[in-house]
Amino acid sequence: MLDYRRFKEINDLFASGQTEKARHLLMEMQSRCIALRDEMSMLKIRLQSLEDVLYLAQNLFEENGFYWLHTSSVRQGPFCPRCYETEGGLIRLDKRKHGLECPCCRATYEHLPALDAAASSGMKAGAARILHFAR
Repeated sequence: MLDYRRFKEINDLFASGQTEKARHLLMEMQSRCIALRDEMSMLKIRLQSLEDVLYLAQNLFEENGFYWLHTSSVRQGPFCPRCYETEGGLIRLDKRKHGLECPCCRATYEHLPALDAAASSGMKAGAARILHFAR
């Protein structure tokens, strides 16, 4: 933690002509300030990670053996159960002719009638669109 009384001490040293001692103290304060900023940045990253984990804990759910995520009013998924359970990755399954396939681990899953109805709200075949720009 920074000791703000040190700034007055540095000022007094400069005023009394002890510039070398004041510069040395100022450099010490600077290194402490840099260390505190680094610690703050690290703590912000850790806080964001914890907030992300909390968000997933509140919004990720399992249904019919697949993982789904509520975001705003949209249901995202299904996500690969193998990837999530082994590595914690949320990898969206791709629709194939005879089922679903994970683009990461290549696991395949057969279509379930209940899944097809649920997936239509969160995953559509050919969801990518080409936007043509005016020339």
